[in-house]
Formats: sequence, structure tokens, C-alpha cells
Amino acid sequence: MFMASGIALCLSAAQAQDFKQKGGDNNLQLLFAPFGSNPISLNEGITYRRFLKDGSMAVRLSLSVNSSKHTDVLQQADDTLSFPKQINYYSPFPGPDINLVTGMNPEANLVTKESGFSIRPGFEKHLAGTERLSPYFGAEIVFSSSKTKMTRDTIVVSDFTTTLTDTISNDVTISAPWTTRSLGTTYGSKTFGVNLIAGMDYYFTKNLSLGAEFGFGFYSTKYTDYDTDFLKATDTAPIVGPDPNGVYSATVTHSTTVESNPSQKRGKDSGFGPNVTARIKLGWLF
Repeated sequence: MFMASGIALCLSAAQAQDFKQKGGDNNLQLLFAPFGSNPISLNEGITYRRFLKDGSMAVRLSLSVNSSKHTDVLQQADDTLSFPKQINYYSPFPGPDINLVTGMNPEANLVTKESGFSIRPGFEKHLAGTERLSPYFGAEIVFSSSKTKMTRDTIVVSDFTTTLTDTISNDVTISAPWTTRSLGTTYGSKTFGVNLIAGMDYYFTKNLSLGAEFGFGFYSTKYTDYDTDFLKATDTAPIVGPDPNGVYSATVTHSTTVESNPSQKRGKDSGFGPNVTARIKLGWLF
């Protein structure tokens, strides 16, 4: 890109032409980090500008949208001492017990999903500058929102139901393989701000520019509440009887459900001060 820009600059030096914006022109800008691992980063946002009058005024809209998902394996799918192949479950009657055959451990993961967006409408007033340089000042309003959801797998015994009587003499074996229940935690933030901005665009060739921008702004951020889940295990074994033969029976049931905790309040913050676009802006005029 730098080689192509240098060639274009040499060719354009021998030609008389207008480099800077005119009324009715459109402009797209994205952040450019020539020495970074991601030279062109769309996650930082794109700015659209529409030049008015003779090109000395512009309305602008900056937009940034991002989304990511990351998975960590917390528990490998294997048999361990923590999750044995067979466990003992209580019986409502004295004597024989219930043996639960649990088998192989499932894989348990921690999944983190993050998403967010930022929208910043504003305007610019461009000064005379030079043949290639267009300095400007202006203002923008900032609206942004972010959300994070973490989902953690917890290994539990699968739900089961069986009927027992007080006449059973041997242990009862039931298949209840290990399974997972996903517990989620969700939180985020919403931000409003106003920025006074100043910057410059340098047109190194026709319709292409490099620029930088800095400003002074105010922001207010409200952090959304924590929403979290927990496991609720339910065990029942009502004894019924006796029947005509004097036998008591019980239906043993185990179930696990995911419930939601009451939301936990979070705070907010605000402030003002200088802010800087730490990367170069690459612009295309059309």
C-alpha cells in the first residue's frame, strides 16, 4: 500500500488537479495501524462522511459492531475420581440401597460470548488548510452498548424415577448417566457521551487521504445488572401403603433444574477529558 501510495504521489505531482473534498462528495474512513498485528481493523469502526456546500461542512456517522465467542474446556470427557462410574443414592426403606450407574463423564465447557456496538453521529467544519491538507473541528454524540454472557457447564446426575417396595432385599440398579446443566451469567453496559473533536486529513493522492483526530469529551456509563443462574435439585420419595398384602411402596424421583437468581445491581460512572484516536485514519473519497 505504501509503495502504491508513493508511486501515485509521484505521478500526481506532475499534474494539476484538485485533491481535497468538494460539496456532494462522500467519504469512508477506517482505522489504520501500519505497525500493529492487524494493520486494518474493522472492529474499531467505520466512519461515513457527506460533504456539504463547497466541501467546508460535513455530516458524519461512525459505526462499530463486534461479536466474539470463546470456549474453554473445563472437564475432559473421561472417568475420574470426582465423577465415578457408579454412586449410591438413598432409599426410603432400611436395608437395600439404590445404585446409580453414571458411566463416562461428559465434557464440560465455559463459553464466553461478547457483543457490542457504538454509533456516533456528528458534524465537521473544515478550514482552508492547504492544497492537500484539510484541518477541521466539530462535535459528535456517542451511543454505545456492550453485553457479555458466560455459560458454564456443571456435571450432574441425569433425572430419574423408580418405584421401590419395603420387600426388596437386594440393591436396585438404575441407569442415571452424568449429564451437564448450563449456568449462565449475563451483564453489560450502556454509554452516552458528547465529544468535541479536531483533526486533519492529508490527501496524498486524489481521493485518498490519511488523517488523525483528537478531542475532548464527556461520557456517562450505566452498568446493567448481573443476571445469574443456579441449580435446584428436587428429591421426592413419598411412601404409600400398606396395600392389602401389607407392602409399603415409594416412588423415588430426582430432578435438577436451572433457576434464575434475583438480579444483582451494578453501578455507573461518568467523566470528561481528552480522548485521542490512536490510529491513522485511511479515507476514500468518492
